[in-house]
Amino acid sequence: MNHLNERQLKDLLTMNDVAEAPADLAARIKAEIPADLGAEPDAGTVVRFRPRVPFRWLALAATLLAVVGASFFAHRLSREPQAISAVAERQKSDDSVTAPSDDRAQVAGERRRETPDSQQLNATSRKDEKPDAGLLARRVEESEAMRSVAEPELVVGEGMAVVGEAAAELEGRGQVADRSLAQAGGQAPAARNEEQTLRSASPGVEPAPSAPRPAASPAPPPYPAPPRPSSAAAPPAVLAKKIPATHDRLERRLEAREEPQRVTAVPPSTGGTAEPNDAPYGDVFFDSAGVNPFIDTEDDARSTFGLDVDTGSYTVARRYLLDGHLPPPESVRVEEYVNYFDYGDEPPATGDFAVHAEGAPSIFGQNDRYYLLRFNVHGREIDGADRQPAHLVFVVDVSGSMDRENRLGLVKKALALLLDQLRADDRISLVVYGTRGRVVLEPTSDRDAIRRAVDALRPEGSTNAEEGLRLAYDLAARHLRRGAINRVILCSDGVANVGNTSADSILERIRRNADQGVELTAVGFGMGNYNDAMMERLADTGNGRYAYVDSLDEARRIFVEDLTGTLQTIAAEARVQVEFNPQVVSRYRLLGYENRDIADERFRDDTVDAGEIGAGHTVTALYEIKLEGKPRRGDEIATLHLRWASAATAEMVEISHTVTGRDFAPTWDKASPALRLTSLVAELAELLKKSYWAKGGELDGVFFRAQQVSAEFAGDRKVADFVSLVGRAAEYSRED
Repeated sequence: MNHLNERQLKDLLTMNDVAEAPADLAARIKAEIPADLGAEPDAGTVVRFRPRVPFRWLALAATLLAVVGASFFAHRLSREPQAISAVAERQKSDDSVTAPSDDRAQVAGERRRETPDSQQLNATSRKDEKPDAGLLARRVEESEAMRSVAEPELVVGEGMAVVGEAAAELEGRGQVADRSLAQAGGQAPAARNEEQTLRSASPGVEPAPSAPRPAASPAPPPYPAPPRPSSAAAPPAVLAKKIPATHDRLERRLEAREEPQRVTAVPPSTGGTAEPNDAPYGDVFFDSAGVNPFIDTEDDARSTFGLDVDTGSYTVARRYLLDGHLPPPESVRVEEYVNYFDYGDEPPATGDFAVHAEGAPSIFGQNDRYYLLRFNVHGREIDGADRQPAHLVFVVDVSGSMDRENRLGLVKKALALLLDQLRADDRISLVVYGTRGRVVLEPTSDRDAIRRAVDALRPEGSTNAEEGLRLAYDLAARHLRRGAINRVILCSDGVANVGNTSADSILERIRRNADQGVELTAVGFGMGNYNDAMMERLADTGNGRYAYVDSLDEARRIFVEDLTGTLQTIAAEARVQVEFNPQVVSRYRLLGYENRDIADERFRDDTVDAGEIGAGHTVTALYEIKLEGKPRRGDEIATLHLRWASAATAEMVEISHTVTGRDFAPTWDKASPALRLTSLVAELAELLKKSYWAKGGELDGVFFRAQQVSAEFAGDRKVADFVSLVGRAAEYSRED
C-alpha cells in the first residue's frame, strides 16, 4: 500500500474491519488525513502519503499490541503465587524437613501477599476472570504442570529470564515469588527484608539449607541451647576431663552408662537463674554448676577440689519441702547436703585435722563392681572459752523486702541469741543498708547499747547492698584487731537493686579485704525475692561460710551451738587431691563440689583460692568408683592428700591418707552408720537434682533405708528431721 488515490483512501476508511478497530485508533488515523482530501482530484492524479503518516500508524498499532501483551502478562502473573504454592505443597508432603522452614515460608508468603503490587495484580485477576468450566480446567492443568516439574519456570514476555532453581532449594521457600515480584514492581526486596526481620526476631531458627537435605532430620529445639558456664563458675577440670581418645577407651567408658552432657542454668546479671512464673516463690535465683561426670583413671587418676563447709543448699531445700514443694533441681549442691550432718567421726588428737576413709558396695550402682568411697576431714575443736577475741561487724539488710515473712524480725532474734554467747573482750559494730547504707553502731562491748540498736531496726527503702558492704569493710579495716577474729556477718536476702548492683564489683571489694584478714559469713533469710546465688558467691569470695536460716532453731544452731566454728578459722586455702590406683579403680565420680574444682597440676599452687575450715567443722567427700574386681585386703585403692594454711603457724601443711581393701565393708548393710547415712543424704540430693546418674532411683527406697539408719543416730535431731524430709520428698514426687 505505497500509493493510494483519494477515492481509494476514503473507501479504506469506511471499511467494516477498520471501523471495528478501537475508536481512538480510527480517530487518530483520520486526523492524519489532510483536510483537502475531500476534493475531487484531477483524472490520473496519483496521491502519495507523506512519510510520517505510515510510521505514526505503525506506532499506534504497536501500542495496541503492547496493551494486549501487558494484559496477558498481568493475568499470568496473578496466577503465579498459586502455582508457587502448589509446588510448595508438593514439596511439603514429599520432604519431611524441619518445621520452622515451612513456617517461615508461610509467614513470608502472607507478608508477600500483603504488598501493594500483589494486591493489585490479584484484584485485576479476580475482575477479569469468569467462573466458567473452561477457565477452571485450564487452571487445574496449569497447577498439575507446575507440580510435575522440580524447577518451575515462569516466562513473562519475550526475552524474560527463567526464574531460578527448584523451590525446595530456595531459602525460606519464598524466593521464586520474590523474584517475580521484583520483575513486576520491585517489591520483592521489601518482602525479603520483612522476612529477615522475622528471622532475627526468632532466635534459634536457622534458614533452610541451600544444599539437598536428608529425607528426615530432627526438629530444632524450641528455645536456644543454654550457654555453658564460665570458667569461674565451672572450672575446666570439671567439664568432662580428658575424654578417651581411642575406641577401646570409649567402649570401656560406655560399658555401664553413657556420659551425660553437662547442663547449667542460664545466669542473669545477679549470677543465677530465676524461678519460672509457676514456681512456688517468685524471684528466686540459683546457679547450678551441673553434675560431675565419671572419669576413667587411664585418662586422669587424680581428683582435686577445694573444701567447703557451706550448708545453705540443704536448709533451702528444707524450706521448700516444709512448705509443700520439691526444691528446684538447680538449687541442689550435693556437698552442702552431705556436710550438714555430723557423722560421729573422731576429731584429731593432735594437729589441725583427722582424716577418715572407708568404702562399701554401692546399693545405687548398676552392677556389683560399683562401690562408694567416703572421706571425712574433721577439724580440731576449740572450746568457746579458748577461742580468740572477735570484732564482728554485722551488716543488716533493712530494705523493704526484709519486711516480708518477718525476715528482719528473725534477724533480730538471731542476733539476740548471738549476743548471749559473746565474751567481754568481743566487740560488735552494726551497719545497715536500705536505699543508702549507714553506720548505726561503732565497735563496742556495751551489750545494752547493742541490744537497743538491734531492737530499733525497721524496714526502709530499696536495697543498696554495695554501699552497706563497703561501709562494713571500711569499719572492719579501721578497727582491725591483730591476733583476733575480724569478721563481717551479712544478714540479707541477697537482693541488690540500688547503687552498684554488679556482683563482680561487690566481689572484688570483698576479695581485697579478705586478703587483709577480714572474713565474711553470709547468712540468708526469707524465700521469694531471694538470691541464693549471690549469697553463696559472697561467702566463697570472702573466705567464709554461707548458711541459710529458715527458722529460729537454725539460727540457734549457727549462732549458739556452732558459734566457735562460725567465728574462728583453723585452716585457710584447704584443698584435697585424691589419687586413684588405675590398676584397681577403673573409673570414679565425685558427688558434688562441681564449683570447687581445682586443676590437678595446681594442687600445690598456694595462690589458688580454696576453702576455709572453722574449729570443729567436718567436711565429707563421697566418691562412686568402679573397681576392676572385688577389692583385696592388700590393694591400695586411693590416696588422699590434704593441704592447707594453718592458722596456728601461718604455714602450709600437707598430710596423706591411703585407703586399702581392708577399709571396705563386704556389703552396704555391714558398712558403718556414717557411710550409710552419707550415701542416703547424697542420694536424696542426686534425686532432687535430677542427676543423670540417679535416674531410675526412688525416693521411697531412700526413705525406707533412712528410717533404718536413723535408729543408729538416736537423739540426733538433724537425722530425725532428715528422715521426715525424705518422706515428704517421696510423697511430693509421687504426686508429680
